[in-house]
Amino acid sequence: MALTYKHDNTNHPMEEAEYDTAFKIYKSDCKKAVIGDPTECIEAKGLKRLPNCEFAHIGSGGDAYVGFKDAKSPTGVTVRHFCIPAASKKVRDAFDIKGSPKTQVLMLKAPSNGRTLSHRRTLGKRRRQQIKEGAPVKKRGTPQSKRITRLGVHHRPKAKVSKGEVSVSAE
Repeated sequence: MALTYKHDNTNHPMEEAEYDTAFKIYKSDCKKAVIGDPTECIEAKGLKRLPNCEFAHIGSGGDAYVGFKDAKSPTGVTVRHFCIPAASKKVRDAFDIKGSPKTQVLMLKAPSNGRTLSHRRTLGKRRRQQIKEGAPVKKRGTPQSKRITRLGVHHRPKAKVSKGEVSVSAE
């Protein structure tokens, strides 16, 4: 069973991005962008300008999901998983705090082998099994402060990624 991304009550097939993607955000987009909304923020508005882009989800963490038109897909859209680099995270957080950033070109990176969703799921499954078997729970450095404490804004809603069946278009 493949990973799917749920958008507008339709399960779209999901793949890992194979290449980096550059996109441009404009200061004027701030008038229409919504602070704290992962699908209508300033970065999502910039991504939607890309050719063949249907929708975008920019989360609070390090993951972004972009839906591109794909004639081979049963739903007509294939969602690609990207990683958000630090420079783009700073712009996202600045937008959520202050509003309008300056016009600039941002990047989304293709995930490395260790950052793919399937690899992270495998590592998490193995770690949960080790803990069930009695392994000590490791402290992994100092805990990060929460987004509400650090920035003064709440987390954005999580993306709806799951294992499941792909919806078939009704065309």
